[in-house]
Order: sequence, then C-alpha cells, then structure tokens
Amino acid sequence: MGDFQPETATLVGKACRGDRDAFAALMERYQEGVFGHLLSRCGDPGRAQEVTQDAFVTAFTTLTRLEKPSSFRSWVIGIGINLLRRRKKEIANIDLLQGAQDGREDGLGALASNEQLNAVRQAIDDLPDNYRTALMMHYFDKQRGKAIGEELGVSEGAVHMILLRARKALSEKLKDFDPGND
Repeated sequence: MGDFQPETATLVGKACRGDRDAFAALMERYQEGVFGHLLSRCGDPGRAQEVTQDAFVTAFTTLTRLEKPSSFRSWVIGIGINLLRRRKKEIANIDLLQGAQDGREDGLGALASNEQLNAVRQAIDDLPDNYRTALMMHYFDKQRGKAIGEELGVSEGAVHMILLRARKALSEKLKDFDPGND
C-alpha cells in the first residue's frame, strides 16, 4: 500500500487551499509529460524546459481558475502552448534563414522541412481542445484509450471516435499544403 498516489483532483484541491506539497506532487507527476508536449512543439529542449517551468508557475498562481481539477495536466499543457505561441515571435533561427537567403541547398531543404513542421503544428493548434489532447496523448505520450478517456472525461469507445475525427480534421487541414508553392 506504499504506492498510494492521491488523485489529481484531490491534489489540486489541497494546492488551492495553500498546500505547497500538494502542488509539488502535481509538478512531480506531470512535469515530464508537459515538457514532452512542449518539446514536440518547439524542438528546443532548453526552451521547452524554460516554458515548462513558466507554465507551472502560471498554473500555481492561477490554480483557482481551473474549473475541472482532474484536467490539471491538459490545463498546464495549454498554458505552456500559449506561452510558446507568445514567444514564437521572439525566437528566430538565424542560420536557417541565412542558409535559405544564400540559396544553400541544406538551408532551403531545412526551410521546407521547417515550413512543413510549422504547418502541422499550426494545424494541430487549430484543432478543438479534445482532438488536440487526444492526438498528443496518443502519439506523443503513447497513451491508450482508457487513459485518454479519463483525461477527457469520456468512455474508451468515445476516445476512438475522437481520434478518428481528429485525424480526419488534421488531414483536411493539411490536404492542400504544398511547401514552397504559394
């Protein structure tokens, strides 16, 4: 019985009442997953780590705004994604742009790859929250239907339908994408 872990909602409730140890337990439980999501979006471990920390700080200071305590993980990921979006304008890959301007093949190829990656990221960002969460948990966290269903508050069967619809929506958003041909 030494492996008992309080439910997320219980920890959130305690943290809302000022229990710093409860929030520390939430961080310990979810920090790695939040980092993984953010890393998959930005591709920069240092930046992902920084934004993960900032997301948890923001979560700590706004925890009472969380409407569904059992969705803490998704909520923090959402905070992190919003922070990444805001910082996107601040970050520029000078070598990539310089290579493209010089006409070097590796620069042009990297620019096309980067353009494709950005298109996929944008398409995922534009999906409804439940679609995005289901896709991220399935493909990046390697979670199964039951765990995704618990996170989304739906049945395992509904998760399969959500994933099917999410993939279809993503495919639709990307069907006309052709890098370099504007």
